[in-house]
Amino acid sequence: MPKFVLIVCLFPILIVAQTQKKQVKKAIYKGDTVFYDELPAVPVGAGSDDFWKNYHHAKTFVPKVYYYAILVKELSDKYDREMDLMDSKREKKKYIKKAKKIIKKEFGDDIREMSVTRSFYMIKLIERETDKMAYTLLAEYLGKTKAQLWQGISRLGGADLKRHYDPQNDDGYIELVVREIESGTLTYEDHTPKTLDGREVMNKRKKRIKKEKKKD
Repeated sequence: MPKFVLIVCLFPILIVAQTQKKQVKKAIYKGDTVFYDELPAVPVGAGSDDFWKNYHHAKTFVPKVYYYAILVKELSDKYDREMDLMDSKREKKKYIKKAKKIIKKEFGDDIREMSVTRSFYMIKLIERETDKMAYTLLAEYLGKTKAQLWQGISRLGGADLKRHYDPQNDDGYIELVVREIESGTLTYEDHTPKTLDGREVMNKRKKRIKKEKKKD
């Protein structure tokens, strides 16, 4: 995916993306409600070569951009919460303008230097975290006409903004790598946020994870 497409995709996602929590599945077992999560399907035997080739490729690049995806999620959660408390459209508009400046400072330099391959995985991970297709986000915040334009450009680069992140099928190899990161068996490249907002949300995330581990 061309870098300039990534920039256009990323900024709307960060601004009031209305992040949706992933739906945890549930079933009734012996009269009790049991919540569960599905692991990505891992092919074995004949025909599995492509999956594992993609997996090893993703294992090289996903850890390099995972940080940006979780920072996007944490910032979007923060902005959503704060904007939910605002009644005035003028107040929200002023807030968004301020948030855009923070986002540009936080991500601008890194995105400009990011390779096409890293950009691809970054978009995938952001879709995973926000639970929305890149095309949907573009249509919501830039309009359908511009969304269709960027979809056409991205298709020339081999990407499809209308295809949702699918952990059980096409994106299973990426999901497998992410699960390794989340379980702690694979480390990712961490960074120090460049803005006060970035440092605030990431510090809260670390405290939240530490608290959850103590419960376990």
